[in-house]
Amino acid sequence: MSMSKGEKVTQFAVVTIALCAVVVSLWQGRISQRQLEIAVEHNKLTVKPYLELIKSIDGSEGTLEIMLSNQGYGPAVIKNVKLSHEGKIYDAWNPLLAAANEGNNIRQIYNYDPNSVVAPGVDRVILRLKTPQTNKGIAIVMTYESIYNELDSVSISF
Repeated sequence: MSMSKGEKVTQFAVVTIALCAVVVSLWQGRISQRQLEIAVEHNKLTVKPYLELIKSIDGSEGTLEIMLSNQGYGPAVIKNVKLSHEGKIYDAWNPLLAAANEGNNIRQIYNYDPNSVVAPGVDRVILRLKTPQTNKGIAIVMTYESIYNELDSVSISF
């Protein structure tokens, strides 16, 4: 039994519509995937920490101050703090400052341990010295990560 011309046109239309539906579904799937990627990237940015080490000098009081500030929107998890004086690595402030002949000038120190959390908007003095001198050969490198496990670091030399 052969098909009439009307039946052939109908079958061709059905196949064409089915193929168009498949193409539209694939296209929509790709759009949905891209929207998900954008949403994930947006979520990461809304909780990204941004640590900053700031050096300030108060000439009237003769103090040097190093402050850690989280200017980002999310918490920073400290992974590692590397302290060095003239290339030699130290694990804490006291031996480093003794090597730099600044042990008697300590007014305030704060040590961050691994996995310490720095909340957004926090400003903390990590070192305050009573000294007029600003070039001490000291360097600080802090490695931290976001809650999405993205590593970053911040450093300062003075």
